[in-house]
Amino acid sequence: MGTVTRLWDGLANVLTGRGTTVDRSAHNFWMRRFTTPEQIESAYLGSWLHRKIVDIPAQDMTRAGRDWDATDDQISAIEREEKRLGYWPKLYEALTLGRLGGGAILIGLGDDPTKPLPTTIRPGQIRYLSVLSRWQLSLGEMETDPESDNFGQPRYFRLSGTGRQVDIHPSRVAVFKGLPIPAIRMTSWEDNFWGMSVVEACDEAVQQATTACAGFSALIDEAKIDVFRFNGTVDQLSQPDGEAKLMKRVELTNTGKSVHRAVILDKEDEWVQRQLSLAGVRDVIITYDARVAGAADIPATRLFGKSPDGQNSTGESDLANYFQGVGAKQDMQLRPPMQQIDAVMLPSAGVPADLPWTFSTLMVLTEQQAADIELKEAQALEKIVGLALVPETAMAKTVQNRLVESGRWPGLKVEIEKAEAAGEELPEGDETELGIVPVGSEGGDRSISRAGGQSGSGLPARRAVNDAWMLEDWAPKTLYVSRAVENRDDIVKWARSQGFTDIAEDLHVTITYSRTPVDWMAMGESWRGKLEIEPGGPRLVEALGPDGKYKALLFTAYELASRNAEMREKGASFDWPEYQPHISIQVGGDIDLATVKPYTGKIVLGPEIFEEIRSGGE
Repeated sequence: MGTVTRLWDGLANVLTGRGTTVDRSAHNFWMRRFTTPEQIESAYLGSWLHRKIVDIPAQDMTRAGRDWDATDDQISAIEREEKRLGYWPKLYEALTLGRLGGGAILIGLGDDPTKPLPTTIRPGQIRYLSVLSRWQLSLGEMETDPESDNFGQPRYFRLSGTGRQVDIHPSRVAVFKGLPIPAIRMTSWEDNFWGMSVVEACDEAVQQATTACAGFSALIDEAKIDVFRFNGTVDQLSQPDGEAKLMKRVELTNTGKSVHRAVILDKEDEWVQRQLSLAGVRDVIITYDARVAGAADIPATRLFGKSPDGQNSTGESDLANYFQGVGAKQDMQLRPPMQQIDAVMLPSAGVPADLPWTFSTLMVLTEQQAADIELKEAQALEKIVGLALVPETAMAKTVQNRLVESGRWPGLKVEIEKAEAAGEELPEGDETELGIVPVGSEGGDRSISRAGGQSGSGLPARRAVNDAWMLEDWAPKTLYVSRAVENRDDIVKWARSQGFTDIAEDLHVTITYSRTPVDWMAMGESWRGKLEIEPGGPRLVEALGPDGKYKALLFTAYELASRNAEMREKGASFDWPEYQPHISIQVGGDIDLATVKPYTGKIVLGPEIFEEIRSGGE
């Protein structure tokens, strides 16, 4: 028999012991932390961290509701049915149970639960929605026919704990599962079906963080200790009442400290205070909190409800990424059971079961952000109406629904319904104000004629004139794109301290300066309205231009350079081979730039401004 050689998959170094038996980490291995239902319940009830890890994603997945592509009457009917059945609170409860290890919603019609749901549902037929946990439902035998629609699913559910056992058809049970368990090795049929609790996945990180905080709490009691050195302490303790006298002496000393703010001691006695340093404890706790946030896949700003650590950090990017993840969970985990329930609930509400819908946005907007969005939407609607892509009545109704659904205009829906009931219609307005002038009409100085075309106020003529307007407006033009400096006072204060006397009134940053006409619409827009350049980084003050008349502050900003490159790729020209973000502080003047210390503070830039190039340059 030959020599048996063992092969290792991994880095090994016999000199340092890395990857060999000498390396302690070589003996590490992973093992699953099997958690009983009692342990899961205790963790959820006894640990606020575990409870928030379970509850927060379930709350975020259900709090915003959904947006329907339906009429007002249909939406009202659906909302009444959802309220009657307690639809959203029960979705949240079922999701919470799913994250604890498995949950379900039983669709009750008051008929034989062992039979499939009927294909035709009458209005008001659904009687209740009941939330159940996996420990109330036992699984029937698995469907093993690969050609069956129910392959890999239980053929029935059995409800226990009600004094009797009831078999339920799978079509009546909307399942909410936990974390998936990969089918790498054999586990129980129920574990594979229901999945794993998030409590089990996050337990180690939560316990470590809890232990760190508990240890810190214990240190607080020991942070400051009084040490008394009494002469003859050992001899005194040997006396029958020595201990009592000694404790009385300490008590009197502490009383003197508290009342008289003085320590009374014998001449040969000593009293000192020992202070325990707690430096670095905060960093340790923050590290453990970060591990918990990572294990839970919830940013610390959402999990702990605190501002993020780090200068000038807002946590908006963390929340945006988190809500993207929540949106993915909604589509993959929440939408399937919702569709199963909707197949019954929507006909019960008296509306079609196939009405399209989307989950509502999860980001909570500020008043300013909401106003900015509405402004951009209004600008887009103006372009759409101008192009006559959508009938005006349809667009008007869509805008009404959008305004009502936004919730920013209290009472708007009621007032619209009142106006419609009174027979009021949308004002037609003066078409000349919209730039739609019939060919041949008075005031039609922009009128055009086409071979074979008809004059007058007919639709073809109106559309032709409107097209001419839009084509003229969107014709290629020179382009000057800039951002205004919004914290001008800060930069002016710095400039004056460095000897600048004639500071430019219009402090801005140029992004694009294209003498070549371009299609403005093709340039797109920046994904960031306001742009903040953080303090620090490379900063210079130099003279720019052919004669060096522009005294400018140079800095780095990836976002600006990226927008310049993007527009140049789309056809915009630029007078200089390389783009350098800068702010022109002063034009002309005699100042020794070698003595000027660059501005190192924050630079706040407003939104992009599109203009044609003015005569005389920048």
